[in-house]
Amino acid sequence: MNRLPLRLLGLASALVATVALTIAPTQALPVWTTSNSSWTNPRAWQPMVTDLRYATHPGFDRVVIEIDGRIPSWKATYRRQFVEDGSGHVVPIRGGLALTLSARAHTLNGHNVYDGPHLVRPGFEALKAIAFTGDFEGVVSFAFGLEPQRSPYRIFRLTDPQRLVIDFKH
Repeated sequence: MNRLPLRLLGLASALVATVALTIAPTQALPVWTTSNSSWTNPRAWQPMVTDLRYATHPGFDRVVIEIDGRIPSWKATYRRQFVEDGSGHVVPIRGGLALTLSARAHTLNGHNVYDGPHLVRPGFEALKAIAFTGDFEGVVSFAFGLEPQRSPYRIFRLTDPQRLVIDFKH
């Protein structure tokens, strides 16, 4: 009996297994959370927030924040009420998630570079409202009105161009 086909099959199986083990796994999305969270990037020097987009998808609503420079450090906290940075004026949306970024939305000459919405109510399943709440003393902040107010979220970054992505689970 000729064992050559069995040996070739065994060799092919071993080759496929070797290749599969050497391929880098795709980056997994972070887990959903209902806790306050933060991330620090000490290598981000004066990044600028330039835009914000939003959309709804099956199972989640997504916000994408475009960054000029490295992704800045950020902090996400649940709040019942939001205020504008600097002025302290109450933002007219219900509670949800506040996001602060160690960044700015203007050039060093004071020219505004943020081209996104300042107050919008998309009325998606989880994401009800978005407000740009400040560009003050090296901190850019946003408020996300959610339903329910502690909707699970996940935050991750994408590159080329640099973007910070926030998903809110339905």
